Amino acid sequence: MKRSGAVKFPNSVQLFKFCHKVLMSQRGEKVHDQDVGSILSFNPSDCSHWKRGEKNVRSVFSLAKLSETLQVEAMLVHDVASGAVGLDEAFYEWQESNNFRNVIAKANECDAATVAATRKRVESFVAELHAQAEFVTPPLYIPEVMRFFAFITTQPADMMDRLSRILRVKPGQYQIQYRKGDLKPPTRMGITKDLARILFQGERGRFPELGDTDARLLDYEEMIFTASLLVPKAALLAEMAKLDNRKNVVSELATLFWVPKSLIGFQLADILRSGERPRVVTGAVEQTAAAENISA
Repeated sequence: MKRSGAVKFPNSVQLFKFCHKVLMSQRGEKVHDQDVGSILSFNPSDCSHWKRGEKNVRSVFSLAKLSETLQVEAMLVHDVASGAVGLDEAFYEWQESNNFRNVIAKANECDAATVAATRKRVESFVAELHAQAEFVTPPLYIPEVMRFFAFITTQPADMMDRLSRILRVKPGQYQIQYRKGDLKPPTRMGITKDLARILFQGERGRFPELGDTDARLLDYEEMIFTASLLVPKAALLAEMAKLDNRKNVVSELATLFWVPKSLIGFQLADILRSGERPRVVTGAVEQTAAAENISA
């Protein structure tokens, strides 16, 4: 007999779906429900109850086991289990955290001085955009920057498979379409990443200050541009100094800058990598160091 009524533990349903998506992405093949349940040594019946929201999976030990086995940041697993983030946003955070690590690893294969010079050049380019937009207080509103690129327009569209995409309207003219609806942090980041692709790949010749293309560091340039535009380091450190160190620094900053937590984690980790130590209370510094695990 088919059961009706509200799901008893909806957050557990989302957690199951999140784990299933992560496992399927890692394996690159079909994943059975029991493959997820076996992580917690669930029998088929327990696994079925978890999937349907009839079993609440929220114990510290269970969440730690899921985090360890799936190699997912523990804070993200807890956020899904508590309902702090939805399925799509959580999966996006996980994908971007992996992307950050891969890009950094690739950049580390290059000479350190070259990487530092690249970062400085991109950050200077972004600083000029901030100055023109008179950006002072976060969050940055993307239209304030897009107006400086007359050859790029933005347009909401009905999309299910991605957050945003680039359309080449005609030579030298582009349109960034983004998912219609609430402009959530992942969508804002997606638009900014598409803007970076256009500037650094399609129309780099318009901006001699960006220098010549180095294929080894192209992804790194675009990542630094995205992070610096949405979360400039000076503003990040200034806001960080104001926070109550008893709170989750990464979560608070992500809300303030209206960006994914993974992007905050990357910027904090980059500050540590480049030696720019924030002058804030000890507790916040400790959380900053912990954030490096998100993207370093």
